[in-house]
Formats: sequence, C-alpha cells, structure tokens
Amino acid sequence: MEDKLTSLDYMKLISWFALNKYNTILNRTQMQKILFICYGIYLAVTGKTMFDDDRPKAWPFGPVFPRVNKRYNPQEIITMSESEKDAFRRDSMALRIVDSIVFQYYNMSATQLSEWSHQKGGPWYKTIYGEDGSNKDIKWNQEIKPEYLKEYFKQD
Repeated sequence: MEDKLTSLDYMKLISWFALNKYNTILNRTQMQKILFICYGIYLAVTGKTMFDDDRPKAWPFGPVFPRVNKRYNPQEIITMSESEKDAFRRDSMALRIVDSIVFQYYNMSATQLSEWSHQKGGPWYKTIYGEDGSNKDIKWNQEIKPEYLKEYFKQD
C-alpha cells in the first residue's frame, strides 16, 4: 500500500468491513453510496478529502467515483494484511467514519441508497439541477462540488 490511501484502498476497506463484520457482500451501487457518504462526512469534519485519486461525479444513478466503479468487483473476496490495516489505523478519523457508515448502511438496498442520493437539495441534485433546482440543461459526469458535500454532511 502507498503512504497516501486511495479510493481503491477505501473501497477495499468498506468491502472488508461489510463482509467480515456483517457477512454482507455489497453490490456496486451500495459500494458507491457508502463510499460517497464516508467521503462527504470526512470532508465536512476535517476540511480535507479522504483521498485524492478520484472525485465524486454526478451520473444518472447518483454520485459515482469513476475509478471505483471501474474496479469494484463484488465477487472478489477481500483479505487485509496487517500492514494494510496499519495504513488505515494511521487516520483514525477516516477509519471510525468508515466503520460507522458501513454499520449504518450495509443492510440498505441499492434502491434505498439511490433514492437517498437523489433527494432534492442534496449534493447530486444540486450538481444536476442547480442550487435552486431550475436547471433543465442536464449534463452528466460533472464533479460534485466540495462545498455541496461540506454543507450537506456538516455536523449540527
């Protein structure tokens, strides 16, 4: 593992938690939404991105990290070495967020998570339809602005 953790590293961690703690294999949509929530909360809490190799984009089915979308294979059984676990332990905030979010959402269906991600006023919605919801000229694959994430996921 590299010093700086990537979106693929966090994809692996989320998959590992779901399988090893909850005996659940996440589908592609569940992975994307759970990663999106983790990324957004981390950004809102720390003011920094969880990883720098990928950014959430607005696709028709919600927020997507393109690199993870291409590489995630739900059939792949994830193992984690001690050195990989140590790499995650170096950012205890990120590790706690991932653990907590997987616990809260691993049993939600892809449909439920997609409905949540499409809610009016959310980061995906604002990216597609504009802040006031009036944009009719939809353009897919736009990066979801960090300020939308910070605002949406901020802790009250």
